[in-house]
Amino acid sequence: MSGSQIDAKEEFVHKLFGEDYLYQIPQFQRPFSWTEENFVDLIDDLIDAYSTNTERYGCLLKDNGSFYQHRKENYEPYFLGSIILNRGTDTGKRYDIIDGQQRLTSISILLCVLRDRIEHEGWASSLDDFVQEEENFAKGIEGQVRLRIRDRDQPFFEDNVLNRGATIDVRDPQDGNTEPEENILQAVKTFVERLSEWEGDSNDLESLAAFLAQRVIMVRITTDSLSSAFRLFNVTNARGMPLNNADLLKSENLSYINKDERDEYQHKWEDMEEEVGNEGLERFIGYMRHILVKERSRKSIYDEFSEVFVEKPEYRGKNFVDELEQVFDIHRERVYSAELNSSEVSKNVYYHNLVTVMRDFYPSDEWVVSLIEFDKQFEDEELLYEFTKRIERRLTVDWLTGSSHSDRYTRVYRILRKMERSEHAEDVVNSDLLKSSADDRGSFENALNLRNFYRKGNYQWPKYILMRLNMERYDNRNVKIQYGENINVEHILPRNPATGYWTQRFSDELEREKWTNRLGNLVLLDGRKNYKASNRPFPKKYETYFAEKQNDFAITNELSRHDSWTPTKLKSRHKQLVGECIDIWIEPIAEPTVS
Repeated sequence: MSGSQIDAKEEFVHKLFGEDYLYQIPQFQRPFSWTEENFVDLIDDLIDAYSTNTERYGCLLKDNGSFYQHRKENYEPYFLGSIILNRGTDTGKRYDIIDGQQRLTSISILLCVLRDRIEHEGWASSLDDFVQEEENFAKGIEGQVRLRIRDRDQPFFEDNVLNRGATIDVRDPQDGNTEPEENILQAVKTFVERLSEWEGDSNDLESLAAFLAQRVIMVRITTDSLSSAFRLFNVTNARGMPLNNADLLKSENLSYINKDERDEYQHKWEDMEEEVGNEGLERFIGYMRHILVKERSRKSIYDEFSEVFVEKPEYRGKNFVDELEQVFDIHRERVYSAELNSSEVSKNVYYHNLVTVMRDFYPSDEWVVSLIEFDKQFEDEELLYEFTKRIERRLTVDWLTGSSHSDRYTRVYRILRKMERSEHAEDVVNSDLLKSSADDRGSFENALNLRNFYRKGNYQWPKYILMRLNMERYDNRNVKIQYGENINVEHILPRNPATGYWTQRFSDELEREKWTNRLGNLVLLDGRKNYKASNRPFPKKYETYFAEKQNDFAITNELSRHDSWTPTKLKSRHKQLVGECIDIWIEPIAEPTVS
């Protein structure tokens, strides 16, 4: 290529991990940052796509490991997104990955996990060839790995993933010394657990590997100019990209409305679009899709609605726009404004504060879908209040005990189907789907006691839990709380103590490391962190740092009762906060039935 030419092509995994491609992560890129939730979603989606094809066309491989060629051609490919590569004068034989490193790294780890567990030697060797080329003297090829991640992480990546047999002994993610190392180990652990569970149902790892290699596809976009690669990255990730699902559905539905009413419905659509933007409106269309289909997506939103329109032609046109407007309005009132219209002021305030915390700090939106549909179907203020409390409780426990975004949506789909079948809102509110089991308590408590709680959920766990604990401290004040945009989680005992005050009181280094990142050592601050202040003695740190920045955080104000910070006080506070969490999210499962 010359003159910053761009080449784009659909490539299957066996091609992208073939001899034509060697990759490297440029040093300016962020480290490997996918977490457990991403890995679960990836492997579950691949297994789901494979299983759908198998049910339709039969197993992909013969007993000897070779393909049924006609079945392979019939299998519907699974699209894994696009990658952007740069091959300029400075990259040597390797492509710089400008966009797609998280997926390519995760696929490499999955290939290694499959390689180390497949009994068929031919398939195991083939998968090993995908991740590292063996030295070939006749061809003059040196042995090398297919993907080089950041230099500082590469030795760990090779020792724990790429080398054959490296993933057989599954290590605890907490054994990693850095966040990328933890994420690499978490990927191995997640893939092994998910595959073991799936294989236990008499499924075949070789056939899944064959599907991954031959029927999983990505769009490979290549340029020979770094500046051109960055422009491509910005364009493909830009907001308001033309001809997205919202644009396509707008055109299709307006075209089915009579001319004398089309202007009215076009204004409805564009009013919503102006309020939240094109991408925002696509999010609301996604809510409609979840409510209507009630199962995980296997196609684009546009393709799924196209199928719905064939089965229910009356849904297309005015009915589609009217329902979108209803979803939009409910969201504005119940989620964006967080308003409840109960006769009890205390309920209105509690609902506002709870939904505000969920809206701003819960990491995903499956709860929004269930809340919208409950309000749309039942229109009961008192029971909406109860439902919101119980769905938050159930999904928070699910989240902290390891359920992925996909798992939590699966629960919400079951709740949506329960709503569809129920004549009375009470049947939904009192459903077992919203209750915790006895096993949940132990798993939830273990999650709260993790040594690296500060870093879990990509730092989302501690902020959400602390925000909810803080919110409960305002329960009896009937005050609607507003939060700033720059809320941080701070350590009381600093992570790297550099003064005698801290090292004297926390002299046992192993014990200090054990407790530094636990829940009991964390507080909330409103505003930017002040790293210079973090090592001051506790009384001075509170006076000039916590007290100054605590704003409305009662959970931070409580530190004023302490004149020092010691291991005993840290452990006591930790035990207290864990107990409060149990009371908030677990204990109420025995509450009376709503009637």
